Amino acid sequence: MGERIRTYDWAATPLGPIEIWPQSLRTLVDLMLASQQPAYIGWGAECTSLYNDSYVPILGTKHPAALGKPYERVWPEIWDEYQPIIAATMAGEAQHFVDRPIALAGRAGRPMSWFTFSWTPIRNETGGIAGFYCAATETTNQILTEGALRDSKEATLRETGMRYRALFEALDQGFCIVEMIFDEQNRPVDYIFVETNPVFATQTSLHDVVGKSMRSLRPQHEDYWFEIYGRVALTGEPVRFEHEAGPLGRWYEVFAYRIGDPEHRHVAVLFDDITERKSAEVARGESEERLRQVQEAARIGSFEFDRRTNKAIASPEYLELYGLPENLSGFFSYEDWLALVHPEDRPRIEAETRIAVADPARRQLDYEFRIFRADTGGMRWITARTKLIRDANGRFVRSLGAQWDVTAEKDAEAALRQSEERYRTFIAHSSEGIWLLEFDPPLDISLPVEEQVELAYRNGRFVECNDAMAAMYGLARAEDLIGRTLEFPLPSASPEARAFLTEVIRSGYSMAGVESVERDAAGSQKYFENSMTGIVEDGQLKRLWGIQRDITDRRQAEEQRTLLIHELNHRVKNTLATVQSIASQTLRNAPSTREAKDALEGRLIALARAHDVLTRESWEGAELREIVAQAVAPYASQGENRLHLSGPEIRLPPRMALALAMALQELATNAVKYGALANPTGEIRITWDVEAAPPVSRLHLRWEESGGPPVQAPSRRGFGSRLIERSLSQELNGNARIAFRPTGIVCTVDAPLA
Repeated sequence: MGERIRTYDWAATPLGPIEIWPQSLRTLVDLMLASQQPAYIGWGAECTSLYNDSYVPILGTKHPAALGKPYERVWPEIWDEYQPIIAATMAGEAQHFVDRPIALAGRAGRPMSWFTFSWTPIRNETGGIAGFYCAATETTNQILTEGALRDSKEATLRETGMRYRALFEALDQGFCIVEMIFDEQNRPVDYIFVETNPVFATQTSLHDVVGKSMRSLRPQHEDYWFEIYGRVALTGEPVRFEHEAGPLGRWYEVFAYRIGDPEHRHVAVLFDDITERKSAEVARGESEERLRQVQEAARIGSFEFDRRTNKAIASPEYLELYGLPENLSGFFSYEDWLALVHPEDRPRIEAETRIAVADPARRQLDYEFRIFRADTGGMRWITARTKLIRDANGRFVRSLGAQWDVTAEKDAEAALRQSEERYRTFIAHSSEGIWLLEFDPPLDISLPVEEQVELAYRNGRFVECNDAMAAMYGLARAEDLIGRTLEFPLPSASPEARAFLTEVIRSGYSMAGVESVERDAAGSQKYFENSMTGIVEDGQLKRLWGIQRDITDRRQAEEQRTLLIHELNHRVKNTLATVQSIASQTLRNAPSTREAKDALEGRLIALARAHDVLTRESWEGAELREIVAQAVAPYASQGENRLHLSGPEIRLPPRMALALAMALQELATNAVKYGALANPTGEIRITWDVEAAPPVSRLHLRWEESGGPPVQAPSRRGFGSRLIERSLSQELNGNARIAFRPTGIVCTVDAPLA
């Protein structure tokens, strides 16, 4: 955009050639082009348009034609709405809008956009307002995302009536659902707690509140809370705010939105206890005020600068700070001061000063910088705080300021940073999980164990940890764990977790090599080996340091080994029982020893093949297609197409796979002796599919022979037939039938896949 502005024919616009532009406009354009934020300038009576590269996406297809055009021609679709706002801005009234919806043309796929932006009136060299400066941030994606999320939540809750209990339990923020109570004039007067999550009690100190009203729990609770929740219940408009709850003695950051059908008047409240943050803000404000009063009273390094004379009256302490002679007060100029600023800091200080002075809304300027003393040339760090005094028109006329030497503090900070960096490097590169749990308030270790457990859950939070620790819980980085309570790794509802915490307490918060069973972010079970030590002062546990090692793989390997031993024992017994049954039935029904030998070998080979398939799959199951293929593989001749297999991929449990393998062996053996494989032209079709029949899907398998010798029903059923129709039915908990049709044998199997 800088190139476009330099080459644009400005002579054809009310601004005229760039060479005659006033310095105020030139400076403003430089600031705009250097800004990473979308920025726009409207200059002159027609508000001629200039903008930077970051503003181009807002214009859409209107770029580059918008450059140099009046505001009315660039944005005709919103001119009627914004003309009075522009007039007010050009009259000297600054504007600021947050998440304002605007229907802009030229933006494909975005009929409505949202922006947070400000318009600042800009004065020229004569003091008159010549234009305005717009700094904008597009919030469309944020608004649409929040809206979609809100709509999705309301729709889901309305349709299902579920409260997503798992989400409530996992939240590290306080959450509750309240039912609003209104009087005869439809004014909100109270609310009843419908549901709360565990963190609710931690952040409010209110316990067992479900079914109770807030007035009954805290009669002095401010009307503000009832009014704002009542408005949400009636309008459906969500609100986000911060406010103090006086009777609870806490500050909260709150997001409240209506949930469920409007007539239920239910409001969901998601909140964070920000009392510590607010206390810190108040303390910081009080500290700053005390510092200001000390500076004003003692005039430590103080000065008063008059813009008209470009001279400063400086206190003796100020002159000493810079190594200047005492008689220089009243003759010390802005340029004299700037010359003593470190060359590396000078451009920044100049830029910050120029921006602050040009902004009518700025009243104070704070910065830190380095100087070289005028007498010794020694480098010193200076903190400066300057109050900007302006006239009725907002023009800067003079300044009052205080400066003091912070070199010692900077040196201490540098040393502390180096020490912390060494510590951070050690923590960051450790492969073991290192963490620090802090208790606020500290935990009294003389209390009963169960009470200490409850206080640990309530007051303990992770304040330090490394990435290795976070990774053990399935988190991407340490920051994802910091701030969480013990509820995350050791859910208070888990007896095992509470037992482990009890063991930690009984050890006096000092243990080594103790194993724990915990859950990661995905809910998966993890095993850790822990060592920890507590920092106890005056009987109060303040912090708990810990190191832990993930031994999940080792424990799982041990469990797997034990499981395999038991499984092997079970499988060997079952296999021996199966072999015993096969041998007994075969020998009992075989006409001759030779036939008994052949039948027994065939059946044992079929059993072995099925075992091979299951062994490759660690006895977790087998694919049906592989079981069928193994059964008929010995009878498939190269170049022939007599065996036809068709069906989807189906994984069978071990018991089912063994039973089907034995049945298919009997059918194949019979086909070779008497059926479709007893001549050169016979064929066998084996098909299967799955029927999705609640509550359990069912397997349908069909063995059909054709083209073989004519078939007659046998006078008596042999072991093979009984194995298929009786044993297979029992093993599969289903039905198996053999039909001796003249065209060939047909065997059907119908069994549940469970």
